[in-house]
Amino acid sequence: MTSAIITGANGFVGTALVKELAKQGIKVTAVVRSAQSDVTEILGLPGVRVVFCPMEELDKLSERVQEKANVFYHLAWAGSTGPARGNYKLQLTNTEWMLDAVNEAAKLGCEKFIGAGTLAELDVNAYTPLDGTTPNPVSCYGVAKITAHYMSKAECSRLGIDHCWAYLSNTYGIGNYTSNFVNFAAKTMIEGRPANFTSGEQSYDFVHISDTARGLSCIGAAGKKNYAYYIGSGVVTQLKEYIKMIRDAVDPSIQLNLGAIPFNGTVQPESIFDCSKLMNDTGYEPHVSFQDGIAETVPWIRKQIQEGRL
Repeated sequence: MTSAIITGANGFVGTALVKELAKQGIKVTAVVRSAQSDVTEILGLPGVRVVFCPMEELDKLSERVQEKANVFYHLAWAGSTGPARGNYKLQLTNTEWMLDAVNEAAKLGCEKFIGAGTLAELDVNAYTPLDGTTPNPVSCYGVAKITAHYMSKAECSRLGIDHCWAYLSNTYGIGNYTSNFVNFAAKTMIEGRPANFTSGEQSYDFVHISDTARGLSCIGAAGKKNYAYYIGSGVVTQLKEYIKMIRDAVDPSIQLNLGAIPFNGTVQPESIFDCSKLMNDTGYEPHVSFQDGIAETVPWIRKQIQEGRL
């Protein structure tokens, strides 16, 4: 891989990936929504060119980019956090944009297309089809990702492009302004609200942003055609243990109320967090432990709360 196109390039994951590829000397076309988008983190990086293109006009991207590339990363996704995950019209539109991206990748001569998936896909497949289950709003988001996954794979096959899918886990770290679990839990404790959680018996995995970016880079360089890869930390433990580590990074004296909130879902086997396939196929290695990652992230979260940004 000598060149890449990245949509959603100024987002949390996109920014980290742009920086990772630029560090490797890979030429990057960073696609962001508009001239009003914040591109301060990626502007001026060596080999990086910023191109403005709203998702609604993604089917015209090749006209704006013009230069060919080896790999196309489609990370852009509207409504990936909060109540918007339950907006079915928005989520269905995201799947259409994914297919537009595939077709633009073909026009730009890309040999490989990489879509960003989520473990919510596996949660949906394991839980929603069961009789008597009660889906939550995130199920709409998960179903849309499943649809985008399979339809983009089929479209890539039709167009003769290698397809890879990246299952992103619970990615955390400096620069994440979403309401993901780490941010939610840390903010709850920092603001002094009751630390009420489920019992946290289920297996979980949290991945530092630098490892997620490294994993995506490895898939671009060596991921096998029509494979789906989980990008993990290499360490899986019960959610309650992660909650305790977040608490300890905030204030070890905080009382945790595990079991105060009922768990609505299905417990996934530890095997879904296995990233050995990615490691064996591409040479990926996770570098950041949760203890180290959360130690640097909590002070940043505290500062963002103080400044009213989170």
